[in-house]
Amino acid sequence: MKKLAIIIAAIASNAAYAGDTYIRNGNIYSHEGQAVAEVGISTTSDLYKSQDDTTYLNLNLGYRGEDFNADLTNGLNYRFFGNNDDSVNINAFIGHASKGYESKDADSLAGMKDRKAGINGGFNVDINTGMGGVLSTFVGHDITGEYDGLNAGMKYMHITHFGKIDFVPFAGVNWLSDDYVDHYFGVKDSEATMQRSAYKGDNSFTYNLGYKLVMPMGENWDISQSTQYTRLGSDIADSPIVDSANQWDAQVTMSYHF
Repeated sequence: MKKLAIIIAAIASNAAYAGDTYIRNGNIYSHEGQAVAEVGISTTSDLYKSQDDTTYLNLNLGYRGEDFNADLTNGLNYRFFGNNDDSVNINAFIGHASKGYESKDADSLAGMKDRKAGINGGFNVDINTGMGGVLSTFVGHDITGEYDGLNAGMKYMHITHFGKIDFVPFAGVNWLSDDYVDHYFGVKDSEATMQRSAYKGDNSFTYNLGYKLVMPMGENWDISQSTQYTRLGSDIADSPIVDSANQWDAQVTMSYHF
């Protein structure tokens, strides 16, 4: 009887911290209704040939509201249709479309004009498919005039609980307009060299597959780990400044919610 009581108490302790993970605007969040401070380490493959920095520190601050979310990583989003119990939620968002680059970031970019980060504004639809599954779609347009184009995407995510650990695998596809591809992966005639031919990008798809693990370390602390593989479409991968069609990134993050 005493052993049974210990087992029940352990299960209850795990359950108290499990189930905080949820999906909103295509993002994987936790601790709805609280602010968050995060620090982590990320490592990526070389997107551009001879890229210098592939491991870096991540810092993030934000707020996870019932309808409104804001942070440095994902930008702003507001749910204006639906609630947590509805099958369909519609959100408006403002967020980063690309980090851009500076010519000093890689040997292959030397002498090229810097590309600044583009910021998109658009709409997202989250469709709750039941049992923890969410199909998320979006369409966004550059609101900064940096690349002045569109992109869109679709991603399926599924929240699964293993004790107090939340596991969220996902798979998706993005469509990037020719304005976007040519701006960030094209090479203008004036930027061409003997080693870098001129290149004009066309619209392209990218495909991604990955997961996120969220492990509560108490009432306020989480440790998360995520990994993603991305396959670039040929109109991006064929650019003379792109290292490979196969891209990956991984990160470990510690979060404090308050």
